[in-house]
This record gives sequence, C-alpha cells and structure tokens, in this order.
Amino acid sequence: MHFPIKHPKTFIMKGPISLLNLEAVNMNLKLVSLIVVLLIAGAAGVYILNGNGSADGNTSPETLGTNKTETHKSGSARIVATQAGPETAKPGTNITLKCKLRNDGEGPAKNVKVSSQDFERSFSVIGPGEQVEFQVQIYIPTEEEVKREFGDDATLSNPYFIGGFGVTYTDMTGKHSTNSNSVEIPLKT
Repeated sequence: MHFPIKHPKTFIMKGPISLLNLEAVNMNLKLVSLIVVLLIAGAAGVYILNGNGSADGNTSPETLGTNKTETHKSGSARIVATQAGPETAKPGTNITLKCKLRNDGEGPAKNVKVSSQDFERSFSVIGPGEQVEFQVQIYIPTEEEVKREFGDDATLSNPYFIGGFGVTYTDMTGKHSTNSNSVEIPLKT
C-alpha cells in the first residue's frame, strides 16, 4: 500500500498549529480581554452610582429616594416628605399645595433644604417627632399658554402633573436625601 507524500506547506496550513490558527487565537484573546475590561468597568460604575462607592471622596453615607429600604440607626433622623393639592383645578388659576416634612427618626434633622422646580425652603432643625408644614402657590397654565410656550403641537395634560420636591438633610450618620410624592390634579375645562 502506498501513501502519497503531502507537501509540507499543506501540512502547515491544515495542521492544528497553523499560522492562521495562531492569529485567530490571538484575536480571540484580545476580544475576550476587551470584554473582561468592559465588564469590570461597568461593574465599577454601577457600584459607584448606587452609592456603594464614593466618587467624590465623601465617606458619609447618603440615602437617595423614598423607596429605598435601609436600616435605621438609633439616634438618626428620618424625614418623610408629602404634598397634597386640591381635588380639581381650572387652567389659568393658582392652586395651593400643602407640603409637610415629618421627622420619624430618633434624632434631629439639621440643615434641611427643600427644593423643586417652583420653590425652595430651608429649616435649620426638625427635631424627632416634629412636623413642619408650608404652603406654596402653583400656577396652572391655559392650553393657549402651553401652545405659545412650547409650540402648536403642545397640549395641557389632564390630569395636571406636579412632580415631587426634593429634601436634603444631615444627621449624626451623615447626609441624606429623599423626595416627596408627586400630585396629579384633574382639570375642569
């Protein structure tokens, strides 16, 4: 039985350790390395943005949002912010929003700052168990005013939506922030 002799280049090109295979392996390693670096960078970004890391060097904890579950430390403040408006309103009129800040914690909330698109307030201290209330006037525009401001395709939403206001404060555990509820008011036209 006679076996034909293969040309050496044919063996190199088709063999398991060919130059083409080495280049493909090298490209795959580069691709895998790039994916690993991107995954690590993404995980680090999520870690920092979720408040688990500190991008600005500030080591005091900051609590964001009213829906975040947290453990409450003894002696710390816990501000609950709410707002309420009228049951209905008419476009082109002012409405009154009733805003409340209540400290459900065991310690004082200091340097309390309230801000929204429409107003700002500040309180030096809200003690444990204390509640402060204030009212703000908000103007509800007419359909014509909305079109004049934003263009002919713009419409006045019904119900009229008012976003929540933000609150920041400090206590013995650091700096915290929370948001009030939003309000939707049906409009009578």
